[in-house]
Amino acid sequence: MSSNIRQWLAESKKRGMELGLERVFSAHETLLQSPYESTIVHVAGSNGKGTLCATLAVHLNHLGKSTVMFTSPHLVREEERIRINGQPIDAHTFDQCLLQIQAVELELDLKLTFFEITFLVACLSAHREQASFFIVETGLGGRYDATRILPADAAIITSLSLEHRDILGDTLAEISAEKAAIARPGKPLFVRQTNDGDAISAIEFEATNAGRKELGEAFGPAPLSWIEIPNEASFQQEAVLLAKAALAWFNLTTDGLEASVRNLRWPGRLQEIPTEWETSMLVDAAHNPSGLARILPQLNDRIEQHPNWTLVFGCTPQYDLHAFSQPLVDLCHKHPPQDIVLTKPQHGRYSGVPINTLQELDWPRGCEVHACEDAEASYRLLIERRPTFTIVIGSLYLVGEMYDAMGLWGSEHMEMFPAKAQRDEV
Repeated sequence: MSSNIRQWLAESKKRGMELGLERVFSAHETLLQSPYESTIVHVAGSNGKGTLCATLAVHLNHLGKSTVMFTSPHLVREEERIRINGQPIDAHTFDQCLLQIQAVELELDLKLTFFEITFLVACLSAHREQASFFIVETGLGGRYDATRILPADAAIITSLSLEHRDILGDTLAEISAEKAAIARPGKPLFVRQTNDGDAISAIEFEATNAGRKELGEAFGPAPLSWIEIPNEASFQQEAVLLAKAALAWFNLTTDGLEASVRNLRWPGRLQEIPTEWETSMLVDAAHNPSGLARILPQLNDRIEQHPNWTLVFGCTPQYDLHAFSQPLVDLCHKHPPQDIVLTKPQHGRYSGVPINTLQELDWPRGCEVHACEDAEASYRLLIERRPTFTIVIGSLYLVGEMYDAMGLWGSEHMEMFPAKAQRDEV
């Protein structure tokens, strides 16, 4: 039975991405016959969404609150998308939820997408667990993202940038409007302050005119709070400031929030893990220009500590590949790596950028550039070369495939709340 239901889930990937609310709203209404007991927090933005979700979850865990968290994509296995109190949902429960969703899909004659199905698993989990908080990350945009159907109690928008222009719009104002459309009437909307006047106007308009008739929402304003965050703030620093604002709204203490964050391990996000040849590897899922640019100071600091380093780089298609990769290329010119390993993510929503295209970038001439067809081949090369420090970057899909090649599923490196921290809390 498990293999059959997983095959059904895998087949749903062939439907691709299809934004819209009607399908998932109908399925959700049929699956859940009573209201959520959870407080629902909905997070959108261009960068840092997952980091904010994880920050909220780890501090709520510290406060003794139960959580279900939905994020995407996953690194190694689908179960990671749904974390119950920090741990991926177990495979048996995941399969049981899939069976329920499959039955509803047949009953209503729907064709749900992979994202919609995994999101509905999270909804069933939060409802069954009666979790104190259900923390939900948007997949893409906000207005027509499946997660918009939830009756969220608060919405938060992290940093905004030009991304997914083919879907969300060509200007920051257009993109901001799509994301700010997660505002619910009468519920707070927390937004990282932006200096773009048109984006501000777009967000204010969406907040003033919140509500979706097709979801049974009344129309009305959402209380809007602009959160000042320094331009040089890291994703984690941004997450802390946004989390403080949201937690204060719910009358929850933020004392010890920084300590909670120190106990957080967010897999694939600026995470350093040991290698089997007893050195270390830093991995990060930076996938757009602003995301890559914002972590460069941290990468630079680590490289200065480990000047004999190796880069593994592969990415999904970019609006402007040269603009996206230039900060990383500049870093390589400033601190030339011993080896540059160019590869291609295999399992993303879009096909990875071809390796020969990456080879055309202006890499420093003194570096040895290797072409590896995938993460597994890249990891074999690393084992052979045994670098003293490695950075893997460019795509969450690449990071996940590298983790799979390293056999990290089920290890402590996939846990959000390290076991020691959990024991200390108990």
